[in-house]
Amino acid sequence: MSVKEEIIKIMTEVLEVEESTLDEDTAIGDIPEWDSLHHLNIISTIENRFGIQFTPDILMDLEDVSDIVKATEDRVKK
Repeated sequence: MSVKEEIIKIMTEVLEVEESTLDEDTAIGDIPEWDSLHHLNIISTIENRFGIQFTPDILMDLEDVSDIVKATEDRVKK
């Protein structure tokens, strides 16, 4: 499973939405389920699942699915 596929899976589980609800351009607030609390749960789950840590600067830039995928891929490769 690719990083993107795993992230989409995590997000659908945390947000309790269908996968078809999300695409790379879906941003926090675009769907009612993706609020600030769920955003923190998504990030925490990703950090735990991939064994990575996002810095506060990076966290501020994670606004949509593609941002989260890219930031995760950058850390997984290190």
